[in-house]
Amino acid sequence: MRKRSVGINVRVSVTEKRKMTLMAKRCGLSLSEYLRQRALGYEPGGHPPTEVFDVLDKLDEIAENCSAREGAAINAQTDHLRDLLIGGN
Repeated sequence: MRKRSVGINVRVSVTEKRKMTLMAKRCGLSLSEYLRQRALGYEPGGHPPTEVFDVLDKLDEIAENCSAREGAAINAQTDHLRDLLIGGN
């Protein structure tokens, strides 16, 4: 495991810190890890809000009440959207 023992101090405005904190939270990272990744050239991926998956689950429920053919088409589309959102293939 790497040992991180050296600090870097950077001055930012309140607005800049708020934006950086929000971006880190969207990526599921601490502010330090988010800034570290950005500084090292990585593009942290964001996590969609839980509500997005709730909507997709609701679409699956709707598909269950459709004909087999329509339901299969809806399920295929929601599966595709889930893959896009979470980086699947």
